Amino acid sequence: MPQFFDAENPFTDEAVAKQWATSVEIESGNWRDKVLYPEMRKWLAGITEPKPIILDVGSGQGRGSTEIDGYGKYIGVEPSEFLVDRAKQLYSAANRDFVIGNAYELPIVSESVDGVISVNVFFHLADLETAVKEMSRVLRRGGSFFVNTASYDSVDVWKTLYTDLVVSETMMQGNIRLPETEPTLNTFYFQPNQLVIDRLEKYGLHVEKVSYSCEKDGKTLFITIEGRRV
Repeated sequence: MPQFFDAENPFTDEAVAKQWATSVEIESGNWRDKVLYPEMRKWLAGITEPKPIILDVGSGQGRGSTEIDGYGKYIGVEPSEFLVDRAKQLYSAANRDFVIGNAYELPIVSESVDGVISVNVFFHLADLETAVKEMSRVLRRGGSFFVNTASYDSVDVWKTLYTDLVVSETMMQGNIRLPETEPTLNTFYFQPNQLVIDRLEKYGLHVEKVSYSCEKDGKTLFITIEGRRV
């Protein structure tokens, strides 16, 4: 019988991180290219601050830094040492910094960034409230945020993507099937969409736009939430 594994973020394990990195790097013409990155570029174009400082919470191996243009500086924060090193190897640039850190205690000065991105991170977090509070802390007033996460409305479809699945009241864990790689360990916390929105609003991150994407079995797998800090 499968058992829960300890790590909240399995990507801190180098073997798991390598599988994830390989999957992302070989992707082409899929949901990220067709939907996610165009949405991010459109969001960034709406920031009026010249040469904005953009923070990417849970930046992985840093591919997102190359998919958006027009920022003055990009800071990717990621808890996996392997993925941070990979980002520096593949995507290093004068206006990009990749640093080790986590969503609960961002190594960023308060109110110092103009935009915050978080892609496919929230549903990995046990303490969503602390993560949102940190996002709000580092974002300047009037600054913009772009959050993409798994849609809880489609959790039954998400379950079909896992093997060796173990489910509790608050989360599920198992091996998720990624494109072109072996299944890799993954944690999925159950967070109703409205709960995510409410937490953002609670900490002054006013939601202006909500959209859904990546249809499977008649449901959309992802929710994107955009807005500004008031």
